[in-house]
Amino acid sequence: MINFYCLITSDFENQSAFDIIKKRLNNKRYPLYKKTPFLDKIKKNDNVLFYVAGKNHKAQNFIGSATIEDLEIPEKVLTDAEKNKTIAKLLVLNNINVFQISVPIRPIIPQLEFIINKYNFGLSLIGGISKITKNDFNLIIN
Repeated sequence: MINFYCLITSDFENQSAFDIIKKRLNNKRYPLYKKTPFLDKIKKNDNVLFYVAGKNHKAQNFIGSATIEDLEIPEKVLTDAEKNKTIAKLLVLNNINVFQISVPIRPIIPQLEFIINKYNFGLSLIGGISKITKNDFNLIIN
């Protein structure tokens, strides 16, 4: 069964979340850390969205989608240069689609099933990954 996830990137120190995501998409690799939710659930062929959190450029927007082609478990300790955290897994991305027009979250909050608290929607975007429904995925990519 294919699952759907939202991968959330936040600003870090002097780097905007958007710049961090751009680097990850260019490398076709997205790091997951030891305490990332769904670390042991996300798998090959799952579909993901990329969400820019924070306050800088493109903040609070979905900016693209991809399919998980594979998962790499580092043989040696790898530290993510952008976040200074130890990487537990790397998602290998395929079918990367960077949206020509990013999708702001605020106008579609009422329709998003994975946002439980519509007033404090950010609570559904904590932890780096949120599991979303196929309906939510399709709403955002279309």
